[in-house]
Amino acid sequence: MSKSDTPERAGLESYQLIDKCFEICTRMLPFLRSELKDEDDCKRIVSILYVLTGFNAVELKCQNGIEAFAGEEEVAVKYDTGKDEAENCIEVPVKKGNTLLACLKFYRKKGDVITDEDEAIARGVGSVISAQLEQNSKDYNARLRAKAELKALQAQINPHFLFNALNTIAAMCRTEPLEARRLLIHLSRHFRAIIQTSPDLIEIHKELENVKSYLEIEKARHGDRIRVEWDIQPNVSFLIPPFTIQPIVENAIKHGLAGKKDGVIVISVKSADSCYQICIKDNGCGMEPEVVKNLITNTDDDKRIGISNVNRRLKEIYGEDHGMVIHSEPGKGTEVIIIVPIRERRQADVIKGRYSR
Repeated sequence: MSKSDTPERAGLESYQLIDKCFEICTRMLPFLRSELKDEDDCKRIVSILYVLTGFNAVELKCQNGIEAFAGEEEVAVKYDTGKDEAENCIEVPVKKGNTLLACLKFYRKKGDVITDEDEAIARGVGSVISAQLEQNSKDYNARLRAKAELKALQAQINPHFLFNALNTIAAMCRTEPLEARRLLIHLSRHFRAIIQTSPDLIEIHKELENVKSYLEIEKARHGDRIRVEWDIQPNVSFLIPPFTIQPIVENAIKHGLAGKKDGVIVISVKSADSCYQICIKDNGCGMEPEVVKNLITNTDDDKRIGISNVNRRLKEIYGEDHGMVIHSEPGKGTEVIIIVPIRERRQADVIKGRYSR
């Protein structure tokens, strides 16, 4: 493994990306209030994007006739004819609702490769600007929670989630700076968990901390519609597969509590004579038996975050008798129970990290 492929290096690069994105969002916000109608504000926006994104040039062309440019002029001039532009230029629409207001262009020199990160940053910036322009014309707090799409992708950094989360946080900076800072800390913790997670097992407390960070970000979207209750036995300590609890909580929020104004999720962790019991319970819409069966046996979901995958991993590590148990009834909510057996350490398990105590 090269130095650039180490978890430590990946973690550093991810934090740098988060810092860059957050700085872009916060520095652009004051100049978006004019809704791209002020030429000086437009010039400041492209200057910020040029300095902070690292492209060779950035250009903004508005429908109202305002144009702004920052960077190496010869790079943009070279592509005025449109020749080879697709290979070295990313064009991003800027909208307010369904109305096109402007077009952003991010240029690389001919021969330079536009990376996935370049694409993510450019299109993320366009999404941030479009979202902010729409927010400027409507009630801020209501739009903040109604439009924030925050999804947990546990095995990789998703630029779409990152920019949506940072957009939510950056927008909060204007009226709720302390809350914005708190959510940024939770976002950082969540990404750190993604990067540092072991492929085998992790401590239950680390899993719970990541779930808490995820829930804090989700509650910024849902507000008072969701209440979380914790019942964690003091001093309980054991190992579980990473991202075991979060997909269950995410499923409860997205499906079980969808549309509910007084949703409650109860997360409990307790020990018994020969096992540890994890329970995630909600007061949502519940499910029919056939839906429950499909949920835990489906093989078409994402390998990292699917409910059925959690069930398969539990059985693989702890045995066929220790999969996920789901109790659900339409109109009466859902309860998911995970039993982690307490067993003596064997040398093979210690080497693989597969033991409970």
